[in-house]
Amino acid sequence: MGSAVITEAILLIASVIIAGSLAGVVMTKVGTFQSTFTQTTENQKQTVLTNIKILYAQSTSPYNSVNAWVKNVGTYSITNTQNIDVYFGQTGAMQRIVYNAPGPSPSWTFASPVTSWDKANTVQINISNLSAISCSNVYELQVTTPNGVSDDYFVTFC
Repeated sequence: MGSAVITEAILLIASVIIAGSLAGVVMTKVGTFQSTFTQTTENQKQTVLTNIKILYAQSTSPYNSVNAWVKNVGTYSITNTQNIDVYFGQTGAMQRIVYNAPGPSPSWTFASPVTSWDKANTVQINISNLSAISCSNVYELQVTTPNGVSDDYFVTFC
């Protein structure tokens, strides 16, 4: 009789230890899941609150550069502005323009330094070192924010 009580006590203690360990593992995984869910929700919130609008674009003589004005019409300030993607070219044949690239390849810069593009602000983007722009072609300009929100603008120059 005494040995049965001792055996039951040992099994009860082992069961409590195993249950505690299992609960610790489960709680750790729940915390990881919650952290991932919170980050995903924050990223989606930023994407929904981000919106831009290309207002106007013009080519400057001798027609190898373009100036564009883009407004942040969303409620989210855009950071990492050097990671904005700019695409330009004839419709169906656009190319990615590199930010502030050295040398003769096409590149784009801001007219004045921008580190944080706040809501309701308009920035000027200058695209330079383009191949000659033809007066008879339709060109497309696309600006994409670091979180994937973009706007397109179609224009014929000259």
